[in-house]
Amino acid sequence: MEKNKNLIRFISKIAEKFPTAGEEEAKAVTDIHVRVSQDTGDVMAFDDDGKEITRVIVEEWMNSPLDTDEFYGMVHKAFTPVIEDGGTNIGIAMPFNYVLENESGKYITELYIVDDSETTIIGTPFMENLSRELDDFIEQLLQV
Repeated sequence: MEKNKNLIRFISKIAEKFPTAGEEEAKAVTDIHVRVSQDTGDVMAFDDDGKEITRVIVEEWMNSPLDTDEFYGMVHKAFTPVIEDGGTNIGIAMPFNYVLENESGKYITELYIVDDSETTIIGTPFMENLSRELDDFIEQLLQV
């Protein structure tokens, strides 16, 4: 998948707002909230306090004909390589997350987790069955 130039610019703008990792004292931010609108193509980043960091428009995402789950799955796939290339070496106290939200700020999924020792991608296969697997596990425990 070819990387979207607007997403590259978006991640670069986020990185500009924070010192490079190791240069200055790391900021205490636990999540970078990425809000995406399927109707307008707006992509906005917010810190933990709800303060806007930056925004771009991804024209290809405007009025997307995909259903909601497909749309956010596509957004997740588009973001992962861009974050890997430019969004992990920033001066934020680790661990921190990139969290995907809808335009109302409702949680969709983790886009990326950046940890002290290594970068860990939380991909769809891990997360999509987690709730069901936990429910099955609890049910088995209760039957004993």
